[in-house]
Amino acid sequence: MIFFTGFLVGVVSLIPGISGGTILILMKKYEIVSNAISNFKQKENHILLLSLVLGIFLGTITFARVIELFFYFAPNCTLILFSGFVLFSIPDLIKSEKMKPNILWIFLGALAIYILSTLSVTSAPIILDYPKITILFLISFSFYGLLDGFFTILPGVSGSMVMMIIGPYYLYKSYLANLNFQNIIFLVPLLCYFLGDVLGFFIGSKVSLYFLKHLRNIFMSFVLGMVIASALVLLPVHSLTTSNILLYIIVLLISYIISQLLNLVK
Repeated sequence: MIFFTGFLVGVVSLIPGISGGTILILMKKYEIVSNAISNFKQKENHILLLSLVLGIFLGTITFARVIELFFYFAPNCTLILFSGFVLFSIPDLIKSEKMKPNILWIFLGALAIYILSTLSVTSAPIILDYPKITILFLISFSFYGLLDGFFTILPGVSGSMVMMIIGPYYLYKSYLANLNFQNIIFLVPLLCYFLGDVLGFFIGSKVSLYFLKHLRNIFMSFVLGMVIASALVLLPVHSLTTSNILLYIIVLLISYIISQLLNLVK
């Protein structure tokens, strides 16, 4: 079951707007995984975490090509779909946490996402020219993986959503989708990213457990601000015209239906 949970986390880790931490909560494995990470020295936790990591890795590889096709055929609609996932997760986040939103910390969370968006690395949805693999590139790519893992474990926050805002999401997704024997060199940056991901997952679990225990309302208000700002940043407003507004509304409706179905699973 841990392997299957990891597989699902790997799949949704490529979908901006759906949190890997949320999947762990849905599968009732969040505390188990968090405690296993916190008590990593215990031998029984090594097998559990290895199964989880293998599941995540296989899930991302399996689903990457599907996401690649989405961006190839309908990039703006895909962004609208992902933005909808983020937007429609907000009421459930507030309800499930029984929050009393703190305006100041919501603002600070939104500000954090805005700052990240200004640091964005320019990248097209479909990668045609891959960057040269150098030591500096691998270090930076590992750091992006660390950020991805850190945000993935936070409840309500999507690591891939943050990566899309910053920029490296498209390159990571393209590496996964086009990994084959001809492009075996792609394994090098992917392994660096994945190692950073695991480290970020570990750090994120420590941070989230601490703040959820000691400053839960402030922490979740900060998360709420990040989620709200992320939805706004992801929206492709530059492509909005009178001719495609109906299509975008339909796509938003689809994202709403999917979000409600996910809530029913809970």
